[in-house]
Amino acid sequence: MSSPIRRYLPHLIVGLSISLLMIGAYAAVGFAASSQPKALWSTNPLTITFAASTGTGSATDSFKCAPPTTGVTLKASVSGTGASKVSLTASPSTFASCGPPYQTVTLTAHCLVPATTCKGTWSGTVTITRGYQTIPPSLAVNIVVT
Repeated sequence: MSSPIRRYLPHLIVGLSISLLMIGAYAAVGFAASSQPKALWSTNPLTITFAASTGTGSATDSFKCAPPTTGVTLKASVSGTGASKVSLTASPSTFASCGPPYQTVTLTAHCLVPATTCKGTWSGTVTITRGYQTIPPSLAVNIVVT
């Protein structure tokens, strides 16, 4: 008669191997997800307020990525009803690196219509992209034209 350990040793080895593979796969997915860069904005949301008679207003903000990454682009847009009345731009819009030091960006809103019809409040967004990848979270921009 053989001992129970010897009898079930092949089953124990297979079970242990499968367990180690599962732990390795779980760790690989966890490390891959944690290495995706995230944006850190110094002010979020940001508000740009200006008089319709001036036609333009701007504000500065700073951002960095953690972990650091390279070759990022800022894409600014305005959404909502009447969004065609106002534009939002980021300058500069490209950066060779993102993080660890903060990068400063100037956001400028312009009235695209006459001052009398430009008054209102709009929502803008500035998104950081690297190639086809979006680095969350985006910056929310409140544009107030008085």
